[in-house]
Amino acid sequence: MTQQNGIDEWIEVTEYFRYIEDMIERNFKQNYGISLREFYVLYELYKAKDKKYKINDLIKEVKLSQSAMSRLIDRLRSPKKAFICKDMSKEDQRATYIYLTEKGNNIIQTLMSDYRKLIGKVNIEDIEMLVRKVKDANPS
Repeated sequence: MTQQNGIDEWIEVTEYFRYIEDMIERNFKQNYGISLREFYVLYELYKAKDKKYKINDLIKEVKLSQSAMSRLIDRLRSPKKAFICKDMSKEDQRATYIYLTEKGNNIIQTLMSDYRKLIGKVNIEDIEMLVRKVKDANPS
């Protein structure tokens, strides 16, 4: 594989992933007013042990800055959405936990179902091809 072909292949892979993410984002925005990044945060909270996360740990998990996470939490806590709650830790006053509300738990269930349906539209052979391309580009 030439250097140019390697670049072309990688661009093709990233464009395909971007297409899939854009498709999911459009669906979530149009149907629920939720961004893909908000989905990722709700999903991590759904999967979390004890169904809560320290905000600083969640920042590392979803790779957001402190300020971006603060804005995202504010949106998810807004009266319009009310998908999460925020509480100070009883053990460590410096730590703040966030967790899903009942409404948040309901919406993540719906979003996960939609996510599966949307991903189901993606050709499995295309996914396998992308995985091979990524592995070829990053030999271990």
